[in-house]
Amino acid sequence: MVKLRLKRLGKKKQPFYRIVAIHSTLSRQGRALDQIGTYNPQHSAVNINEESAIQWLNRGAVMTETVEALFRSQGVLAKWKGFEGVERKNALTKDKPKRRRKLSGISVTSATEQNTEDKTSEDDGTQPEETAEE
Repeated sequence: MVKLRLKRLGKKKQPFYRIVAIHSTLSRQGRALDQIGTYNPQHSAVNINEESAIQWLNRGAVMTETVEALFRSQGVLAKWKGFEGVERKNALTKDKPKRRRKLSGISVTSATEQNTEDKTSEDDGTQPEETAEE
């Protein structure tokens, strides 16, 4: 099975990725079948050869989550499905898919903590007024 995934290049603490078509059993740094594009997360720059990407998708290549998010932000998936693709300029300045997954566990606990803090601040230590029933 062929996968569309990222191949890491660049120095330590300065990642740079190539979007490649590679056999699923090979390692991340294995020999790629085709280079589809590049992704620089530090500068939020993506360059994708759309014709090559669509060609591999038509052949049945499977995308990783990150590559799918990059393709969606650049409008490649929309063109592949037959719609007019639009490139979103601010798509890469927001959180990344893996970061979103990490934060989902944190946000649930922080949201419950925040709700309890809100309830205690609303009480302010005063007792609610009792209404007299006649």
